[in-house]
Amino acid sequence: MGARSTEELALPELIDRYLRNFAVRKPSPNTTSAYRRDLTGIGRRLATAQQVPFEALTLANLTKLPLREAFASWAGDHAAGSIRRAWSAWNSFFDFLVAEDLVEGNPMATVTPPRNQRGSAKVIPGDDVAGRLLTTAATFDVTARTPWPSRDVALISTFLVTGVRLSEACDLNLGSLDGPQGARRLAVVGKGGKPRTIPVEGVFEELLDVYLKERSQRFPRQRLDNPMTALIVRADNGERPSRQQVQYWVDRLYRRAGIRARVPRGALVHALRHTFATSALDNGVDVVELQELLGHSSLDTTRRYLDTTAQQLRHAIASHPAQAALRRFAATNNGSVRPLPAPELGGDRTPTKDSSGALEVGAELREVTVIGL
Repeated sequence: MGARSTEELALPELIDRYLRNFAVRKPSPNTTSAYRRDLTGIGRRLATAQQVPFEALTLANLTKLPLREAFASWAGDHAAGSIRRAWSAWNSFFDFLVAEDLVEGNPMATVTPPRNQRGSAKVIPGDDVAGRLLTTAATFDVTARTPWPSRDVALISTFLVTGVRLSEACDLNLGSLDGPQGARRLAVVGKGGKPRTIPVEGVFEELLDVYLKERSQRFPRQRLDNPMTALIVRADNGERPSRQQVQYWVDRLYRRAGIRARVPRGALVHALRHTFATSALDNGVDVVELQELLGHSSLDTTRRYLDTTAQQLRHAIASHPAQAALRRFAATNNGSVRPLPAPELGGDRTPTKDSSGALEVGAELREVTVIGL
């Protein structure tokens, strides 16, 4: 049997070949899985539109118009971020095909991805969020098939005080909890396989210890001395949970705690990461330190949390009782008052008068600089 022409190479085979080459970059397993899902997902849209089995797609099917139509279909039921990631995967895939002399050019330039806008942080509002979630997690859930309060407390605590991503939490192992008692740290592997460490403070450490002690009683045959064993496990079989299962657990906690309506749309678990970040900035953490804690490769990504805290500061200033006094003053005096005698103004400063002799205060108020916030 003769060698197949490049036009006869099936898309699934080409995807496998590309991902083997992609592995040289040492991407995280989650990145590789996401690229495979995006390449396969768009490929199935191409197959459906051209009425051929996905396994039968070849390079001849990967032309400009079908690709644009497949991405248009993908955009109908995926968020902008998912579309951009799929576009990136296919763009990288075609760059590989060009480098391998399998195609003459990259057609992805004709497929316009959504604009990459810097969005605001999706924070769960309210000062009672952490308390409600912890109290709810510690309460026995009579509706759960296999309730495990200490596991739920350990899980929600991890999100609340570390800011880890969903995928990072699912990938945590017993060996990720490193260091001596009282000085532990959590070793996290982030996007692109980039490692970082997060300090584990006293109370969080105690909550993890309570959970691990109960876990050894629930699953006595499980080796807790194996560093590659999952840190957070399922209550029914002691196995590592999927991301979907962890999302389900967190969603149940939101609903039981009565805060589900507050959670921003499209940020079920990620909202906890955003809430952690803005709370850290509000309590004095430097933006560079926060970048390290969150594992951001770019400081620009971290800076968006500053926008949220600035909005919260503006809201705090706007709701201050003195602002209400200023508003009443402006409504009563039309923004002006008669000049007061010099001694009451303090020192030798003379107020500026307009042509009517009234003191104009609007510009003065706008020039006030607040120091020490």
